[in-house]
Amino acid sequence: MPPDIELSGVKAVVPAPNGSAVILKAEVLLDGKPTELEIAITTELAPNVAIALLATTARARAARDGLAPAMEVLAAAVVDSGSVEKVRLQLLFDKGALLPVEVPRSAAAVLSKDLVAELIRGATRPPA
Repeated sequence: MPPDIELSGVKAVVPAPNGSAVILKAEVLLDGKPTELEIAITTELAPNVAIALLATTARARAARDGLAPAMEVLAAAVVDSGSVEKVRLQLLFDKGALLPVEVPRSAAAVLSKDLVAELIRGATRPPA
């Protein structure tokens, strides 16, 4: 049987020296004993892992609050991605978690148009 592990806190998230992975330094309870642990997540998988963790948190919050699952973003920003073909969106979650997401400029233009339309629609909707 694998040991029973419970994450009790994240101490740091740092890139591996060769850039091939992201190292998550965490405090865990391993079979009930406090233990420091390093978890390596390959760079290619890091965004998927981040989204999966955020989705899991959203589902837990939704179950608690009786709402449909959603990841709540406190703030969003658009910054240069270093590529002429892409735009970087930065989504800020509670406790300072920042998820950078790069999208093609064409997709960003459609998102921008849809955001404006939804904001206008929401402004004309009667309060709930």
